[in-house]
Amino acid sequence: MQMPSDDSLARRIESLRFAAEDGHVESMFLLGTAYAQGKGVPRDDALAARWFHQAARKGHARARTSLAYLYSVGRGVRRDPVLAYVLLSQAVAEGDPLARDLIVRLRRCLTPQQLKEAEKRVAKQLAGTR
Repeated sequence: MQMPSDDSLARRIESLRFAAEDGHVESMFLLGTAYAQGKGVPRDDALAARWFHQAARKGHARARTSLAYLYSVGRGVRRDPVLAYVLLSQAVAEGDPLARDLIVRLRRCLTPQQLKEAEKRVAKQLAGTR
């Protein structure tokens, strides 16, 4: 299998950027992933978080999961495990199987107070959507 050239990768990233800026949700997610992994662009966790956030706001479950991960470890954003839990809960409700695995692991790391706050925020969001 032939690896794409740097020039080819740069063109793909630029195409993703144009599509993402034009509102294409999957491109937002893929661009966030590129920045999070440093594939085709320098790694930039803050930009990754920005693109994941935009895609998540438009209902992209895996982007929400990716953003939650960044919040859980404090990459590119201030560490906020409670917000990470809330985001993962939303992604689970949207059907992302990775979110189910991550929320189980995150739950074990939260203090009882953090878990109580997170569950309160999730319940409040659920009440607001009904």
